[in-house]
Amino acid sequence: MSARPLTDLTARFRKLWDEIAPIGRDAGSGGYLRYALTEPELLLRGWFRDQAEQRGMPISEDGNGNLFAWWGDPDAGDAVLTGSHFDSVPHGGAYDGPLGIVSAFLAVDELRESGVTPARPLAVGAFVEEEGARFG
Repeated sequence: MSARPLTDLTARFRKLWDEIAPIGRDAGSGGYLRYALTEPELLLRGWFRDQAEQRGMPISEDGNGNLFAWWGDPDAGDAVLTGSHFDSVPHGGAYDGPLGIVSAFLAVDELRESGVTPARPLAVGAFVEEEGARFG
């Protein structure tokens, strides 16, 4: 396996990040207002679904609204899960939460492009209400 230049990965990160960076940003404080299941978080969930579809990763959603994009058969068991959340504390930072999701999709891309086939199913997760800012 040959590593690609870091500039390529940086450009790919920047592309994904630029797609979501404005969502939920408060112009007054510069912080983020992405409370669970409000418009900004719902837009980010749509972005998550689009990213999964672009990668051919089927989506499942549990009874709590958590999303999972699957590489491999989710019913095979013993899965590896990575990801994070989209919601924020009031006027929180840009990277808290979404960075883990963007990074997880990029990791899948890197593994695939390196010819890796995981021995176990891998899921990228987007968790609801991790911060507790809306429902406590």
